[in-house]
Amino acid sequence: MIGALLLASVLQQAPKAFVENPVSTQEGVHFHAALEVGALALPSGAGANGLDGFGVVFPRLSVRGGDEFEFELGAPLRLRVLDREPLKDAPDYGGYLRRQDWDERSDIGQLLRVLRVGRDDGAFQLRAGAYTTWTLGAGWLVNRYNNGLSPDYHPAGANFIAYLGPTRVELFASDVLAGRLFAGEFRLDLGRVLSDEQTAFDRFLLSVDVAHDQGNAGVKSHELSAASVGLQAGVVRSDTLQLWLQAAAGARADTLIESVPDFGAAFGVVARGTPSETLDITGRLEGRHQAGRFRFGFFGAGYELARFSGVGLREAPLAEEVLPGTFSGYGEVAARVTPVADGDLALNVSASGEYFVTTGRVDADAALQATLPGGNTVGELRVILTDVTGMPRYSVATELRHRFLPAVYGVASVGTVHFPQVDGESVRLVRGFTAGLGVGVDFER
Repeated sequence: MIGALLLASVLQQAPKAFVENPVSTQEGVHFHAALEVGALALPSGAGANGLDGFGVVFPRLSVRGGDEFEFELGAPLRLRVLDREPLKDAPDYGGYLRRQDWDERSDIGQLLRVLRVGRDDGAFQLRAGAYTTWTLGAGWLVNRYNNGLSPDYHPAGANFIAYLGPTRVELFASDVLAGRLFAGEFRLDLGRVLSDEQTAFDRFLLSVDVAHDQGNAGVKSHELSAASVGLQAGVVRSDTLQLWLQAAAGARADTLIESVPDFGAAFGVVARGTPSETLDITGRLEGRHQAGRFRFGFFGAGYELARFSGVGLREAPLAEEVLPGTFSGYGEVAARVTPVADGDLALNVSASGEYFVTTGRVDADAALQATLPGGNTVGELRVILTDVTGMPRYSVATELRHRFLPAVYGVASVGTVHFPQVDGESVRLVRGFTAGLGVGVDFER
């Protein structure tokens, strides 16, 4: 896999609770069961947006079969204890279970926490569940996408990858139970087509990406379609360093307005270094020219909020934003520290940022997942910043887990939440803060 695709692998899946040490390579079938209980403060999402109080019961059951199969089932049941602002037209189920968590078909998807079929280096791979920093190919359309930003919308996404000769096909759905974001990439290894020399294999790649959001779940939003074509060339390949040049062109596929140039072009470089067996670092720098209703990384980290308000809380949705013709600079870095022994540090960290020259706009986001030495403490952080210098919007989510006893651990979380609210013919975002504290018990066999 080329260096650019490492950026797609860091923190793609939703973080799990406690699992075995990442260095473990146990064979056979293994079962893991856990039950968490705790308290949660969560805004009402309407009116004054006062904090409601919930008791949370979160059962989970997972089965793992080596490197080729895994699934986990479970869902947090939020039971309302304190209601600061009752909604007369939408009472909770049974008077306690939070209705907004189960009031649409997509919410059933939250029962599937993780599904994995096929090895990472196999001919095909199927993954499903929640996604936090998912990237399609080199990320020209779908980049660091998070499908879990709305506290009232709980979809299960899925992606499928298949290799056949010189081709690689990847399909993605952000919500397998509803008409939401669908994307796909067809990639052709030109080296395998034009040469029989192994030195040319996986070195010259042509890719075509398409993405379409029907906007039919988690509060209806505008439809949006985009497409891109890209070329990647590996100019340096050694055991410790890879250097790639890449270029792409993209356009909106659903707006053909003569007065608005809905297209863009980009050129950049990706470098991947593996200075040791435990450290893997990838960096990406890219210059872009984009305008109108198209920009690269359209379906990005904050897209689930931007589809209602491109920036801020009550502005035009991303599908209708018109970007003045501008150049921008984009950068991204990802690092992975892999433990070599039980109890070693395990770390996945990545960050990205884009600066728009004409408008001065700055977007950025970062993700972190760390298992501290000893293996008893796991921390996770996600920060998404949109239009920092103009109409800023920020999303923050952090969680800390610490194991006190072999089968007992504590959980603490804090962050921001945004609720899309229909306001006449438009949708606005209502922002609030949430915090939780709990304890869990688990066992594995």
